[in-house]
Amino acid sequence: MTKRDLGALMSTWAQLEDAKVRPMGRLVGRYKTLGENLHWHITGLKKGMGTVEVTYLPLSGTVTVLVHDNRRGIWAGRAYDRLAQKIEKKLSS
Repeated sequence: MTKRDLGALMSTWAQLEDAKVRPMGRLVGRYKTLGENLHWHITGLKKGMGTVEVTYLPLSGTVTVLVHDNRRGIWAGRAYDRLAQKIEKKLSS
């Protein structure tokens, strides 16, 4: 899966979930250290929905989808599992 493929999948999913995708870390800024990890936050559009975090390591093909306890909200605590399943299905096809 490419960064573009993952971004498109997340954007489509976020629209259906009434959320928005925000690139974070190396996707928006420059760092002095080298690294491959790409990171996004998917945040519900309504206050209190919470935040799903996605990290992608292109060299190993690893995608991690999680929600920190302090960002679960009323939506993210369940939504991250739906996104993880969607990504896993795409990776296995």
